Amino acid sequence: MAKLTAILKTAWGLLTGSRETVLLIAIAGAAAALYAWGATARKDRDQLQAWAEKACLSAGATFPGAGKKVDACTQRIADLVAFERQTQAATSTILGEAVERQATKSAADTALARTLAARRTDAAAQMEKADAQIAPDDRVGPDWFDSLNRVAGLRPPGR
Repeated sequence: MAKLTAILKTAWGLLTGSRETVLLIAIAGAAAALYAWGATARKDRDQLQAWAEKACLSAGATFPGAGKKVDACTQRIADLVAFERQTQAATSTILGEAVERQATKSAADTALARTLAARRTDAAAQMEKADAQIAPDDRVGPDWFDSLNRVAGLRPPGR
């Protein structure tokens, strides 16, 4: 313990004893900070270059390297972006037209369903009238059969 105390007193004396020592330590600290900052910058640059290589290879072009023109790679990526936009626009147009066709068909189906429902209601009413007109001997005529065919959805026979 006594040795450690002596070493600490000596180190403290060196630090407080001369301006040159304090200045040297400050410069060494600044140099260490700059070195650490530079290492971080180099790491970021290397990661960015690796990303650029992957992006260019994914786009189907080669990355020429750091500090060189990347026109081929940039152009290829721009072409792919334009293709994606055109594809999405065409897809939107096709889907919009399909929705319009489906809406038109749906409206036509709804109108047809209303017409058929009205025909069924009318046919049922006519069948009721035809049933009411059956003679007491339970004989039916051609009007009753026509009403029965309409209720069944059949066309009346050609006469």
